Amino acid sequence: MCKSPYQIIALTMILLSGCANQYSLTKEEMAIQNRADAVVSNVLFEHELDEMASYNVRKDGFLVVKFAKSVPSRKYTQVVEILRSSPDIKGVRAEQGGREVCKLTGYR
Repeated sequence: MCKSPYQIIALTMILLSGCANQYSLTKEEMAIQNRADAVVSNVLFEHELDEMASYNVRKDGFLVVKFAKSVPSRKYTQVVEILRSSPDIKGVRAEQGGREVCKLTGYR
């Protein structure tokens, strides 16, 4: 089915505008994410895990953090406890090697 270049451009613009609206954040959500992100990056850096973990802060402040397989359980457990105690982080899900570690017990 052949479409004209104008139809393709119009369809692309519609699709892109839908994606932008779906993933746009309010100022409040951005502030929540920024506060949580600052806590996470500082804690990981202080515990020398900034290059041994990746993370994603959701718009509500919930954190998903993935630790490298080489990180000892004692170390990631300590970090997760610190992160969970922060008022700027709604909750923490921690993973290592594709498995959940430090099971989530509550969600604020």
